[in-house]
Amino acid sequence: MKVCGVPGLWKAKLEGGSWRILDAEGNRIATIERSANQKAHARLIAASPYMLEALKGLVELIGDEDLPDNGELSGAAICDMARAAVALAAGD
Repeated sequence: MKVCGVPGLWKAKLEGGSWRILDAEGNRIATIERSANQKAHARLIAASPYMLEALKGLVELIGDEDLPDNGELSGAAICDMARAAVALAAGD
């Protein structure tokens, strides 16, 4: 399986007090040093390729349209955030 052009799964693993983000082959992608939120940050980084693919799919599905508002959430704002996140990840 490939996500964001990256084969396999990314994993967050605690090693010696620091969290390591590893690719499918076990290569280190990132290290999260000791901090109050290190576990949450490590999990977020490990999940980021999948979140990006989900956002890309959403943006492709909605095209130039926006989701409807539901009274509490602005569909347009959500769509704008998804488009901006995809652009940010692409370096645009």
